[in-house]
Amino acid sequence: MDSVTGMQKALAVAAHLGYFLGGVGYLLVPFLIWQMKKGDAFVAQHARQAFWIQAFSVFVTLLIIAAAFVMNVEVAVTVGILVQTIAWVLFSIVAAVKAINGEYYTYPVLSLCGMKTPEQI
Repeated sequence: MDSVTGMQKALAVAAHLGYFLGGVGYLLVPFLIWQMKKGDAFVAQHARQAFWIQAFSVFVTLLIIAAAFVMNVEVAVTVGILVQTIAWVLFSIVAAVKAINGEYYTYPVLSLCGMKTPEQI
């Protein structure tokens, strides 16, 4: 792997932790970084991972909320969202640490879907 610069690491970390900006930053930050840095394999891979895991998180949250309306089980839904959120935050912190160390990272749920890092290809 080529040497990774400080700017590349910072952009990769920003993609993973963009949800701290709230609102549209949740999906917009990693998407914009991914689109602007497509030619940079390290940054693009981290931003792509961050975008898809955050989109997946939104999807899972909406499914859990829909289940609340259908099954009328608020406590289970609250616990489900809490567990999903804790896992997502912990995995994004792991991803950010990997980015700081100049390493590639694939979120476990995305690797199950077949998404790979450039090192795995």
